[in-house]
Amino acid sequence: MSDIQKTHNPAVFVRGGSRLARAFGSGGGDLSRLFVLIALLVSGALLFPGFASPGNAMVILTSVAGVGILALGMTMVIITGEIDLSVAGIAVLSTVIGGVLLPGGSPAMVIGAVLLTGLVLGLINGILVAALRLSSLIVTLATMGIASALANIISRGQASYPNAMPEFLWFGRGAIAGLPVPVALFLLAAAVALVLTGSASFGRRLYATGGNARAAELSGVQTWKVRLTVFALSGLAAALVGLIESARLGYINPAGFVGLELKVLAVAVLGGAALSGGVGSVRGAVLATLIIGCINNLLNQAGVSFYMQQVVTGLVILAVVAPGFSKRIDVR
Repeated sequence: MSDIQKTHNPAVFVRGGSRLARAFGSGGGDLSRLFVLIALLVSGALLFPGFASPGNAMVILTSVAGVGILALGMTMVIITGEIDLSVAGIAVLSTVIGGVLLPGGSPAMVIGAVLLTGLVLGLINGILVAALRLSSLIVTLATMGIASALANIISRGQASYPNAMPEFLWFGRGAIAGLPVPVALFLLAAAVALVLTGSASFGRRLYATGGNARAAELSGVQTWKVRLTVFALSGLAAALVGLIESARLGYINPAGFVGLELKVLAVAVLGGAALSGGVGSVRGAVLATLIIGCINNLLNQAGVSFYMQQVVTGLVILAVVAPGFSKRIDVR
């Protein structure tokens, strides 16, 4: 069998899909992102004496833990060739439902309701996209609007305060073995995502679904199950981040998380996830999260305004992503 025939053989594609995607989609790209991160760390240490301190490192990690968790979920969705714009809406609706239960509910009930709401909303997205074959862009855009509106309707536009429930606040202010809980959960989420994407079964099907869904289906991969799974995980991640951020701030805001989905999408793309599907890595998402965290911290220490920080961050994303994107353009 010739090399060309092998690349068009569905069985061969599915068996080698994950290896090829990880090799060509994240190898050199992750190395360049690592160099950027090292350059930022060295520059920060030279410019600001306190930048390299352990305390500032925890500040950076805590500030980006939520975005990092969401970027991991978004990366897996993008690898399948889909997109999830509903994460902000899911985060706010999940926490609002938890807030409604605060007065008479137990910690297990409140926290469980938050996470379950995110999981269910993610499953709804997955069913609409995977089973009904609707556009993920349209579905999740609609879900974002509906969830945000329901959050305001249910809460009547009023914030709620979980100060009387230390178990709730623990997610944003507690510590595990000396690590802030948000950082520990980010590391745990990264470990889980690394196991999932690197596994011989799910990882292969994940990359095959985004690389060539038709070939994957002909080889026996139930691509709808893969899509359903990643949307469910993304919804669960959104609820967890809503819980973390609400606990960290000390209140549940029904109008919160505005624009979060675009920030998460930017981090996922900066991490090497290709919107065309089939390409992306957990390593890339983690490195991109750390890059954004270091940039924001450096700009804060330099006294740069919030809006100028957004401009600089956007330019850095373009500078890192553009060279890799141009290499993937198919010139005929």
